[in-house]
Amino acid sequence: MKFAERLAAHITPEWNSQYIKYDEMKEFLYQYEQNAPVQDDEHLLQRYFARADEIFFQFCDKELIKINTFFAEKLAEAQRKFENLKSELKDNYHLMNRKKDRSMFKSSKLKVDQDDDEDEARTKLLEESDLKSPRTLGSNSSVSVRNRGQKSSVISNVLSNTGAQTIKQRLIEKNRERQQKNKQFRKENDLKLAFSEFYLSLILLQNYQTLNFTGFRKILKKHDKIFKTDRGAEWHKTYVETAPFYTTKKVDIFINDVVNLFTQYLENGDRERAMKRLRVPPFEEKQSPWTTFRLGLSMGMIFVLLPVTILLLIFTYASNNELSFNWKIAIKLYRSPFFIIMHIFFIGINSYGWSRSGVNHVLIFEIDPRNHLTYQQLLELGSFLGTFWFLSVIMFVISAYYNLDYYIFPLSLVVFLLVFLINPIPQFQFSSRNWILGILWKIFSAPFYPVAFAHFWLADQLTSFEFLFADIQFFSCWFLFQAQWAPLKKLFPDSPCIPANNRNLSCTFNVISLLLMCLPSWLRFMQCLRRFKDTSHAFPHLVNALKYATTFFDVGALSLKYHFSEMYESDWESPFFYIWLIVKFIATCYKLVWDFKMDWGFFDKNAGENKFLREVIVYSSKNYYYFAIVQNFLLRFLWLVRLYDIGLKGETYKDLVTTLLGFFEVFRRFVWNFFRLENEHLNNCGQFRAVRDISISPIQMTDLSVIEKMMDDEDGLVNRNHTLNTLNKQNNNLTITKSKRKRSFFWPLLDDSERTDFRHYTDFNTTQQTSNIIDRTTNKFIL
Repeated sequence: MKFAERLAAHITPEWNSQYIKYDEMKEFLYQYEQNAPVQDDEHLLQRYFARADEIFFQFCDKELIKINTFFAEKLAEAQRKFENLKSELKDNYHLMNRKKDRSMFKSSKLKVDQDDDEDEARTKLLEESDLKSPRTLGSNSSVSVRNRGQKSSVISNVLSNTGAQTIKQRLIEKNRERQQKNKQFRKENDLKLAFSEFYLSLILLQNYQTLNFTGFRKILKKHDKIFKTDRGAEWHKTYVETAPFYTTKKVDIFINDVVNLFTQYLENGDRERAMKRLRVPPFEEKQSPWTTFRLGLSMGMIFVLLPVTILLLIFTYASNNELSFNWKIAIKLYRSPFFIIMHIFFIGINSYGWSRSGVNHVLIFEIDPRNHLTYQQLLELGSFLGTFWFLSVIMFVISAYYNLDYYIFPLSLVVFLLVFLINPIPQFQFSSRNWILGILWKIFSAPFYPVAFAHFWLADQLTSFEFLFADIQFFSCWFLFQAQWAPLKKLFPDSPCIPANNRNLSCTFNVISLLLMCLPSWLRFMQCLRRFKDTSHAFPHLVNALKYATTFFDVGALSLKYHFSEMYESDWESPFFYIWLIVKFIATCYKLVWDFKMDWGFFDKNAGENKFLREVIVYSSKNYYYFAIVQNFLLRFLWLVRLYDIGLKGETYKDLVTTLLGFFEVFRRFVWNFFRLENEHLNNCGQFRAVRDISISPIQMTDLSVIEKMMDDEDGLVNRNHTLNTLNKQNNNLTITKSKRKRSFFWPLLDDSERTDFRHYTDFNTTQQTSNIIDRTTNKFIL
């Protein structure tokens, strides 16, 4: 493998701009070699190559400064993180020891207190017996017997009360110890996860050192070969081999310290188990041959079953034979499982596109990089479930010909999908299924849990399946009340699932359906409110919540239209229809603008050559972006085709239109996923975030408010925005570009030559890098 390919395969995507620009430097050398003068004038050739050497080594010097600066920043960040982890580990270790000592002390104290209580009871009983006179005891034997009976009852009551108190105390202590153990277990798991992520970041930093050093060695060796000189080797020995990013051994020391601490304190000295937990995934994702084989087998079966199913349905619909099943019911029972399976397959294609383009979806979703589904595994899962769907449909139609119990097949399909998802067997991608169930639990529990990217991303996927929740209602109703063997069929002979002849049932059924259609938007609405509570930022969270609230107005207007539909001969005569039309149009425009501007980051005024897009794009062709804009606009307004079937066709036609609209909505969401994660990936690149941020003791909101107040205070921390405002007042011609690639505040103070030099020092994705020209310009600004 050539080094350029190796570099592209092993770089950390979020640090892409901070690696050596090997391809540009190689292209520079080849161009100078091709454009070299052909004259025999030796003096002219020397001048030409001397000029090329000067430009080339200036570029090398700027690349070296960039790499040293970025490495120093990441090393300082690693130092801070390591100190915090050591402090957390130390506190956790001491706390664990204190709890053990406290539990031992309490158990011993409890035993002493128990013995003291029993001694006090015995002493009290003895004192009561001593108070009795000998005359009284001997004067009457019956009285003596009665007193002995009273004494024995007192003794039993005291002992029973003491035993009850002891049992109660023991139960309280056991419950408290159990809670402490659970809390300690969670704390240890968080520490293990934090150490494993920190270890991964150190390996990435070590890989950054190796790749850049190898890149300099390769390109300088190529320089000497082309220019037939040894200046490249001398420059490499003088500058690269003495560069801080190569000479420092702190990264190796950190790695050894992390392994030792993790092994000793978190894995009880088991080094093999510790290294298994700290295992770093391969930089280049590799696929299992068995996964590839199973994927090919499943796809082959689908290619066979797909035309068979289509021909069977066409033949059945075109034949004059009256089948016992209803097409409307069949469509409603089968379309939602089909769209779920298709969406899984589409996510597999999404994962492939993200991986090929360097979009780190594993980091964005905060998935364990050591154990997650690859794109082939997702495609295999989708094709495997799709095979069962096609077989179920085929058996459904064939059973109808022979008047068999055909409704058992859609029920079996749904039961199979649910059992596959929730079964506790540690097979069939158990960790991934457990992850998705945990995310779904937090989505449906909104707003009681903090909201991460994976939570609102998956909730956004659910908003494209609004019809799914209505189908769930119909599915449950059909198999409870309407199917031939439905358990509640005798209680509701009027068919509540298809309530065409019953006005009350129709209203109830429609209201439940409309409420279920609002459920996905309600979940996202509550998530936005939770994010506003956690961040106190009205924009974008409250504005985003309003976007999802438009669905409530849409469904409300639609319910009014349905409720008063019998008062008008046609929907075109109903004023409620026009109210719904206006609300639907406004809601669609709102969502469309949010897609383009906020979710995708398009129509940026600083897009430059990427017209109507953004300044930085990841995917290889601009046509992908323009296609996404056009298809998103058309599919957002595709609901307008519903206006055509008003009063013209039957219910089966409407269900068929709903099914087609559902298919296009799933496809729209599939395209949306590409650019939504690309935008999030660019945000991570701007922050050079390459691993998950695992915080053991997170900063509280009160602490954040104090920090922000200090930053806004003139006597506190220097606020960069305050500096920008001051410079704007001093110079009316000063323009600061506030985009993802923020330029430094001294940019307007540079002359043309210094700007040209500075472009080579740093990519404008970062404002943290420094160089000699920055120092020189800063001095100019101070003077």
